[in-house]
Amino acid sequence: MTVDLLSGNVTSIRVREQQFTVVKHIHASLVLFGRGTHVFLVQDKDGQHHILKDAWLLVDHGISEVQVLSQIHQILEKDTSEDAKAYRTLHSRYVTGEELGDSTNERRGRLTNKPPDRVHRRVVTGPVGDPLTTFRSRQEFVQVILDCVKWLDFLHNKCNLVHGDLSINNIVIFRAPAACPPPPRTFVSKKGAAKPNIAARITRTASRQQRTPMIPAPLGGVDDSIPVVGTIIDYDYSRPLNTLLEKTSGTLPFMPLDALNIDNRGKYVHHPAHDLEALLQTVLGIVMFTDGPYKMRPKTSTRIPMARWYNEIDREQLYKDKSYDVQRFDRDIAAYAPQYWQPLIPYLRRLVAATWIDINCSSKATHKAYSEILEEALTALKKHPEVPAKYACGTTPKRPRTTDGVDESRWPYKFLRGDGPSCRRLPRHIDIKKLSEWQDSVDA
Repeated sequence: MTVDLLSGNVTSIRVREQQFTVVKHIHASLVLFGRGTHVFLVQDKDGQHHILKDAWLLVDHGISEVQVLSQIHQILEKDTSEDAKAYRTLHSRYVTGEELGDSTNERRGRLTNKPPDRVHRRVVTGPVGDPLTTFRSRQEFVQVILDCVKWLDFLHNKCNLVHGDLSINNIVIFRAPAACPPPPRTFVSKKGAAKPNIAARITRTASRQQRTPMIPAPLGGVDDSIPVVGTIIDYDYSRPLNTLLEKTSGTLPFMPLDALNIDNRGKYVHHPAHDLEALLQTVLGIVMFTDGPYKMRPKTSTRIPMARWYNEIDREQLYKDKSYDVQRFDRDIAAYAPQYWQPLIPYLRRLVAATWIDINCSSKATHKAYSEILEEALTALKKHPEVPAKYACGTTPKRPRTTDGVDESRWPYKFLRGDGPSCRRLPRHIDIKKLSEWQDSVDA
């Protein structure tokens, strides 16, 4: 890793024998304990762009992300299906990776009471995508989620792996804007109906991105019709099917209910249905806290029950909150959804019913059920036409924080929890303890 001594910025990073030039430092972990993840947009010697992740992972964490991505890459290369041909370019495109042979135990030397050992890893992947929150229309959003369901089907049934940590941050939208995008190709089925060639759409878009240099968009954005594909990233917590784990994994607001259930501690197995459940919880988060493309939910005096999912850190209580809300979907979720998302609510209700069937809220989700419901949602949304928002338009300034005690801080983690004493968070007392007593978060 090369650092500019004047600015302190990382300028280039070597992974194995390849040198990558840093285009932008796009993420840095701000916490002292955890993976210490840094993510960079990088460029190789051929001018192609990739994502480089530098992180410290627990030694007993299990299978390495480098191994997972290599395994997926090998399966995709051997698979001759049309889906595999499309996925080779877009989903989990593995470039290179390296275990650096460095550990926190070695760096901490003779320090007593050391925390769990972590190892240093770098991995370069693709494609370069946009955040899930940059959807331009309802139809585009549903298409992205449907793409993720289809990929999870391939990951679970062809690769025999589960993802283990689906969240808003781990789903991106792949786009390849062009000045004059070519018209989509079609093929005629045996019945004579023209259908879009999805594999051609994906591979053509990907190849165009690889040979086209990155050009900044106008400040006002572009209104081109750009093909999109939903892509799942970050396989740090991926593992083989039916793996029994001492600890659960995931990001709390999107973590499956079985993972939060105290009855499963020490014997939790993350099944494919749990990935689908986490995907649905991600969808519910977007629907509840956005009011259209690039729009945060407007200020309102109404308390939103789902905001508890983003504030509660006690897993047992979070399990109760989520279970209560999904069993009362119409009262605690649908009733608070913004008007923009109302055409999608009937299909979200069906997804919830297909996921949490019994009172124990153990996930029964299937790829077939999710695909069928989302396909129907796409068809139904055509009856509610909307003009897609411009792509890559300049972002609006952040709202200044108020000083009058009103709880309007970071979305949605402090979104209208209520004004009662039980809804407030008091500052934590200073807590001094031995280094060995600190516990790593499962999603850190």
